[in-house]
Amino acid sequence: MLPLSGEEAGGGIEDRVSDRFDVRVQPGLGFRQDAEAGKVRREGFEAAVTVSGAYDDNIYLSASSAEKDFVVRLAPSVAYVYGDPNGKDGGYIRVAYRPVGVIYSDHGDSNRIDQDASWDLGWRGSKVAVAYGGRVRQLGDATADAGRQTDRLVLEQAVRLAWTPREKLSFELAAGQSSNDYRDRQLFDSRSAYGEAALRYLYSPKTRIGIAYRAGTFEVDGAGDQKVQRGTVQLEWQPREKISFNVEAGAEHREFDAGSSTSPVIEAKVAWKPREGTEIFVGGYRRTEASAYLPGQNYDLTGASLGVSQRLGEKWSARLEGGLEKADYKRVSGTGTANRRDDIVFIRPSVRFQVNENMEVEGFYRFERDESSQAGFGYDNHSVGIQVGYKF
Repeated sequence: MLPLSGEEAGGGIEDRVSDRFDVRVQPGLGFRQDAEAGKVRREGFEAAVTVSGAYDDNIYLSASSAEKDFVVRLAPSVAYVYGDPNGKDGGYIRVAYRPVGVIYSDHGDSNRIDQDASWDLGWRGSKVAVAYGGRVRQLGDATADAGRQTDRLVLEQAVRLAWTPREKLSFELAAGQSSNDYRDRQLFDSRSAYGEAALRYLYSPKTRIGIAYRAGTFEVDGAGDQKVQRGTVQLEWQPREKISFNVEAGAEHREFDAGSSTSPVIEAKVAWKPREGTEIFVGGYRRTEASAYLPGQNYDLTGASLGVSQRLGEKWSARLEGGLEKADYKRVSGTGTANRRDDIVFIRPSVRFQVNENMEVEGFYRFERDESSQAGFGYDNHSVGIQVGYKF
């Protein structure tokens, strides 16, 4: 779960690439490395607005008939923050809401309003903590899986209970649910639910290890239900102040109509600040998703990204990020073969100017290429534009 804080809600507009390649990893409940933990750093309401305009040469991610357009996005946001989730005792609330108006200069029938709401609330005592977080998004962007725009409602939520019988040891129980509901009846909705048990140990102030077991179900319209079991090991390590590792890896076993399979799963991120003003980050992941376009098929997503952020003087900064993703499709229900494979590469350079404490201007370029083995899919996409953000 990645609920937005007020600061994140006031940032830039999430485009489809940054959302799909997001490799942020949330530390487990009860873990605290932050030297500022226990202090309320934000409390009250925060509001911001972001406006961007970009030329996009393939707004629908089409393989054969790319449509060009100039796209304007207007995104006001509001957030409320109370308490500190990293504090020792007491309750906390973080909620955020951001609508995004998407306006096409030449394709007005595709105009829409995307919406993004998130919440994170809980209570922490001396030995027991409980938390509930979630995110719901109404989206209409094009996806690589469908090869066209897909109006959908995406929901993720989870509740977690932690018990700390000793200072360095904690037990956790969690339950979660997620769903993808599509307005187009030619696309297939999916739902999942799980329960999880975890054991976490704070080996040192800079190192935490844990093990987790998860069991649940995965349902896709038009296909048989899938039973899912997963075991992972997690390492959170900060050997020095300027470098951190967060890696969760293991294996997942699925049972479905066409048989069963066992595959690796991983979520990882490494962040490093070699010197003041410079940040380097590396991320990777592997997980399984259900195809909304191809009935009875799942696809394994494997991706990695590398990025560098560099401050250039007092008000200027530059950022460069690139990576790749592979999607391997497989049959889990019904008949026929599944032979589709997508190989995606992307690069995103940008330059940002901090006008003042509340306002920033960013110029960006994005390129993404999907080479698909199945006819009718795959695309090239270039986008260049400017974005202005203001925090009230």
